[in-house]
Amino acid sequence: MTEPRVLLKETCTEILAKMGIPATAEIGVEDGRATLNLVPKEEADSSLLIGFHGQTLNSLQTILGVILLRQAKEFFPFTVEVGEYRKEREEELRRRALEAADKARFLLKEVSFPAMPPSERRIIHLTLEGERGVRTESRGEGRERHVVVVPEGK
Repeated sequence: MTEPRVLLKETCTEILAKMGIPATAEIGVEDGRATLNLVPKEEADSSLLIGFHGQTLNSLQTILGVILLRQAKEFFPFTVEVGEYRKEREEELRRRALEAADKARFLLKEVSFPAMPPSERRIIHLTLEGERGVRTESRGEGRERHVVVVPEGK
């Protein structure tokens, strides 16, 4: 049986080739979680790999996760990254979450975020779980699920 990291890198390289995007896949491990960094040969291809609001990146990660689980028969946590997109997105979401908390406390009104994937909603929930005067809720169904920051007392 192929080692999960090797399988992940080889499978990703094969998928990138089939997508027609010349890029290399580099894998690193930190805190028991692997990061698969995709490095396109041309900078313009980064946006193709990321997609609209990270949709291509999320889809690629899902596909790789299913393949890895089926072929390696074990769970191996990993993240697919292109040019620190996910890191920058997480920092942006944390900043926006704190701004929304301040706005909700000041105006005493709920502040809604647009629909987003579960991983991004989780960042907002975790960022605001220790904040005083506000709480968070996920509302909506399926692709329309979003986070709402609710001031205390509402």
